Amino acid sequence: MKRFMLCYKTFIVMAVGLVLFSFREGLRAQSDPGHYSYVIIGAFKLKANADKFASVYSEEGLSTNIRKNLHNELHYVYTFRSEEVEDARQAVYKIRSEYPVLQDTWLYNGDFNGPHIPSGEFAASSRVEEVVEEKEPAPILVSERPTPKETAAEKRLKEEEEGIYTFYFNAVHATTAKEVVGDIKVYDAERNKLLKTFKSHEVIKLGRPDNGTHRVRFEADIFGYKGAEYTIDLDEMGQLDERNFTREEDKTIVNFDMVRVLKGDIVTMWKVYFYIDAAIMKEESVYQLNQLLDMMNEDPKIKIRIHGHTNGNSMGAVLHLDTGNTDFFSLNGDHKKTTASAKKLSLYRAYTIQRWLMDQGIAEERMEIKGWGGKKMIYDKLDSQAHKNVRVEIEVIEK
Repeated sequence: MKRFMLCYKTFIVMAVGLVLFSFREGLRAQSDPGHYSYVIIGAFKLKANADKFASVYSEEGLSTNIRKNLHNELHYVYTFRSEEVEDARQAVYKIRSEYPVLQDTWLYNGDFNGPHIPSGEFAASSRVEEVVEEKEPAPILVSERPTPKETAAEKRLKEEEEGIYTFYFNAVHATTAKEVVGDIKVYDAERNKLLKTFKSHEVIKLGRPDNGTHRVRFEADIFGYKGAEYTIDLDEMGQLDERNFTREEDKTIVNFDMVRVLKGDIVTMWKVYFYIDAAIMKEESVYQLNQLLDMMNEDPKIKIRIHGHTNGNSMGAVLHLDTGNTDFFSLNGDHKKTTASAKKLSLYRAYTIQRWLMDQGIAEERMEIKGWGGKKMIYDKLDSQAHKNVRVEIEVIEK
């Protein structure tokens, strides 16, 4: 009998241990608190964008998952995870090789509660979150109950009644589902007057224009993409087209599906600036140069022609890049000075952009250059807008 009772107690202890082990492992699987190395293919402010992006690449054969990083409030789309940093790093290289459009795939070490942990400091953790027993909260007397706070939706509606509107301009690549950063211009739709320029993927406040109708026009003016625009009446926010506008509690999301330029399209690099009488760019040109570089890297088959233009056709002393010179943004570099026509100066400027792209890894055979001088001016050389004659245009000649 004693032997039976001993066996019985042993069985009970083992059974309880098994239950506790299963419960602990269930907690481990559910909370997933450990540190891992993740292969991140995209990071998004909006969960809807992350969902769309994950769906696109799931159809391309990738296994995709989404986790929100509480440290920066971004939704990470990842396709691989491992306790071994090197395994994840090799997976990053593999993704970049097999999916040219995912060249910015990167490695994240951590638990989505903080920034990336450097590989040298990274150590996989399998700790289990402590389960804290919840206690029944003490009752709150009616007199002690706080006054309910104004909800985000109530605040938004109140502001809209006062003529203040909160928008989020959500520009997304129509094919790759990547978020596109660039300018969104807001116009008074009645007077066709530019009110203000904002950046995409930022929450902004917009006041109601005093134009009688309160109609405004939103234009996505982003280099390398076809223009996209919407005209709305701010007095009729509740009647917006749900395909293009998403009404959230605290803001209205304006969705722009951005389509890349096609073969035969010509776009102007209005934000590439040259020093006077020189084929040397100013540093602020880098922003739009990088947009052009993104377009070239996104589609290895695309070929372009770079057109240079000047204001007028006079001769003069010009400064330009010498052979092998990569000092694109400073007049203090080892540049060459010569006397040249306006046509030659415009050709030198097209050459400078070509050389910059080559310095970033773009093959020379994907680019042609042409200098027009003042042959195709937009404005008279004495017009107040004559500075716009000095420009570089990008023509897509193959795609």
